[in-house]
Amino acid sequence: MNALIELEATTLTTLFSHGDVLGIRMFMEHMNMPLDVQDRLYDEISALKHLDQHQVCKVIETFGQSQLSERLSY
Repeated sequence: MNALIELEATTLTTLFSHGDVLGIRMFMEHMNMPLDVQDRLYDEISALKHLDQHQVCKVIETFGQSQLSERLSY
């Protein structure tokens, strides 16, 4: 795991443990995560039975990519 994912996981673990939903969303927005990624990460991290940094790192690595095309054609 790289240092950026570890930093994100540490911050998200702290915010989730405090139940700071607004802080979680603001942090994800500050990290420039697309909204679809924010929703998936929030759902997956919320579903974890035991919240720890290693588990959150795995979730970020697994669900950290946007499913939406960067170029949308009309």
